[in-house]
Amino acid sequence: MMNQHSPGVQLADVEEVVKQGVQTLVIGRGMSEALKVPPSTVEYLRKQGIDVRVLQTEQAVKEYNALVAQGVRVGGVFHSTC
Repeated sequence: MMNQHSPGVQLADVEEVVKQGVQTLVIGRGMSEALKVPPSTVEYLRKQGIDVRVLQTEQAVKEYNALVAQGVRVGGVFHSTC
């Protein structure tokens, strides 16, 4: 049986958000942080000049909303379960 949380957030999962020209990308790993975010994904985003924040989903949503309130061009990828 395959683990749906591995390999985790891949480039294909974030490419569409990157195309929108975000400054910051907030990634929610799930309520118990089960979703993996490979270093290669984070490295790719940073090379694009994007600030990456990987957090537990509830914290990620709070961070996303705070950044929006500050006027930051922010995108989000949120894993809502587990």
